[in-house]
Amino acid sequence: MMGLRDGSRLRVLLAEDNAFEARLIVGVLRQLGIGNVDHHRDGAGAIGAVTPDGVPFDLVISDWNMPESTGLDLLRHVRAIWRHTPFLMLTAHATVDFVRLAKANAVDAYMVKPFSPRDLASRITQLVSP
Repeated sequence: MMGLRDGSRLRVLLAEDNAFEARLIVGVLRQLGIGNVDHHRDGAGAIGAVTPDGVPFDLVISDWNMPESTGLDLLRHVRAIWRHTPFLMLTAHATVDFVRLAKANAVDAYMVKPFSPRDLASRITQLVSP
């Protein structure tokens, strides 16, 4: 897995309540050279990190199902403030309703769990590369 050019300058917001999956995602980000990760274990914390006067993240990665607020809540909040920030939604159940709702709220990409580190790295690279 190769690192991203200028990966150390990227800021990523991660919303994932599962500790194992969060470690896997942070590990993939580090292998890509991205060390600046703001990790929240629930949607409410992640929503609190997205403010109109804050510095936009370069990528948001969020689980769909989390305590407090869902990934869909976070997606809607991010889109209301930072319209063009790449957003990767993770889900264990890619139902027709999930896909419809995610697309209706301008998600950039989604991945179905479980996924391989290689597939995750590839998707992240696609989202943050110019």
